[in-house]
Amino acid sequence: MTVLSGLALWLVPSDADTAKLKTIMDIHPSLRFQPHITVASLPPDIPHDLEHTLSSISQEFRVSFDTVEIGDHFFRSVYIAVHPSDEMLALHRAVHTKLGIINPRTPKYPHMSLCYISDEDAPERTKYLQQLQSSGRIRQDGTSVSLNSREGDGSEDVWVSGFQAAELWLVDCTGPVDSWTPKSKIAF
Repeated sequence: MTVLSGLALWLVPSDADTAKLKTIMDIHPSLRFQPHITVASLPPDIPHDLEHTLSSISQEFRVSFDTVEIGDHFFRSVYIAVHPSDEMLALHRAVHTKLGIINPRTPKYPHMSLCYISDEDAPERTKYLQQLQSSGRIRQDGTSVSLNSREGDGSEDVWVSGFQAAELWLVDCTGPVDSWTPKSKIAF
């Protein structure tokens, strides 16, 4: 099992968008976690007043999905590559500048993981993506992608091509995934 030690700053969708995204994520019986885009990974002893720092840079914007991809790492098993909009890149830059982090470590930024699958079970990553494709859950729309979050067979299609950025969460990611807890939430 992969564990982390430290804090992470997550960009999270609204409760309504979270529910839609979890419908897609729950297709694979992996670890459960809040849909999010990691904006920054921080050491546990960062000496800043993070709530004040973060509240000064938060702003509302729309997140758009580009593609669904298979990754080569536990935390990027199957993920949505997010369009790197000016707002997304500005948020990333502002957070790291305010926190004095010169060389940020945010691989594949911006992306949103759909599941975490161990490296030992890596073939499951391909199976999950194929299951999404074969069940009609993914629709490529030119340069963007939509995911169908319908509740089950026979339900009405509910296509999700992104979300409104709702909050920044500071999350304690010490230990296994199911023990991660938000320390603070800053609404836009």
